Amino acid sequence: MILKSYIVEKDHKILSKFKSVLMYGENQGIKEDIKEKILKDSIGSEVINLFHEEIYSNKEILNNLISNSSLFSEKKIIFIHEVSDKVFDEVFEALSNLVEDVKIFIFSNQLEKRSKLRSHFEKTKDLAIIACYQDNEITLRNYINSSLRTYKGVTPEITNLIIMNSSRDRKTIKSEIKKIESYFNKKLINKIELEELLNIKTSSNFNEISDAALNGDKNSLNKLMGEVEFLQEETFFYLNLISNKIFKLLEIKLNSTNPQNEIELVEGAKSKIFWKDRPIFLAQLKKWNHLKLEEALKKIIDIELIMKSNSLIKKDVLIKDLLIKICGEASTSA
Repeated sequence: MILKSYIVEKDHKILSKFKSVLMYGENQGIKEDIKEKILKDSIGSEVINLFHEEIYSNKEILNNLISNSSLFSEKKIIFIHEVSDKVFDEVFEALSNLVEDVKIFIFSNQLEKRSKLRSHFEKTKDLAIIACYQDNEITLRNYINSSLRTYKGVTPEITNLIIMNSSRDRKTIKSEIKKIESYFNKKLINKIELEELLNIKTSSNFNEISDAALNGDKNSLNKLMGEVEFLQEETFFYLNLISNKIFKLLEIKLNSTNPQNEIELVEGAKSKIFWKDRPIFLAQLKKWNHLKLEEALKKIIDIELIMKSNSLIKKDVLIKDLLIKICGEASTSA
C-alpha cells in the first residue's frame, strides 16, 4: 500500500498496521526522522540494523534473525539499509515467514517503477511503501518552524537563512536545528549570532550580480562580473542564492492575479521578503512571468547536474553563462 510521507510524518503510528515498510527516495532526512519516531515507540524491543551487502553475501541471515528468539525482549525491530532488487528474493522469503513480534523497515535509494521491491510493496495490502522525495521551500519552512516552535525570534528571514545555508537538504537542516536548540536554549534567536553559529556564508557582491541579472541590467551585470572573482568552491552556494530569489518570484507570480496583487504580496505584513529587498523584487516581477521563471529554474538544475557529474569542469564559467542568459531573458518583456 502506498503512503504519503507527509501523512506518516503527522502520524507515524499508522505504520503499526503493516508488517513491513519500505522507504525509498533521495530524501535521507525524511527517512531519518521516521526512523527516529519508530525507535521512540520501540523502547524495550531488540533493534537490529542490517545492510544490503550483509544479506547479499549471507542469504540466510534475514530468515535466521526472524526465526531466532530474542534474548533481550519479546519484540524485534529490523532496519535494513541501502536495499536494492538484488536481494528481492531474500526479502520476499523473509516477509513470507515474518512473525507477529518482528517488524522489518527497509530503506532504499531511488527505485524505478519496474523495481520488483517497489511493485511488491505497492500491491500488497499488509505492506507499506513511502516515497521520500526532496522537500521544497514550503515544506522546509514548515519543518523549521515546527522544530523551533518553542523558540523566540524565529522570523521569515531567520528561516530563509537556514534554508539557504543548507542547500535545501533536510538532513543538513536537521543538524543545524540541533545546534540552534543547544546554543539558543532560553535565549532569543538573532541573525548575527545565528550566522556565526552556523558559519553562514554571505556574499553581498553576488547578491548584487544576481539582482542585476534578474533585472535585465546588462551594463551593471558586465561591470560587476568584471570586478568580482567567482570562487570554484562557492559555485553551489551561488546557485542556491539565485534559485532562492527565483523561487520567491515564482511563488508570488503563482499566488497573484494582477500586478496590484503582487505588490500586496510583497509588501504584506506576512511577506517572507526582507523590507530592504522589496523594491528590488517589485522591479524584477515586472520583468518575469511564471513560465520564464520556471525555465530559469530548469537551467539552474541542469547546470547543477553538470557540475556534480564533472568535477573538472570550470564551474565559474557556467555560473557566468547562466547569469548572462538570465539577464537576456529579463531584458525582454514579461
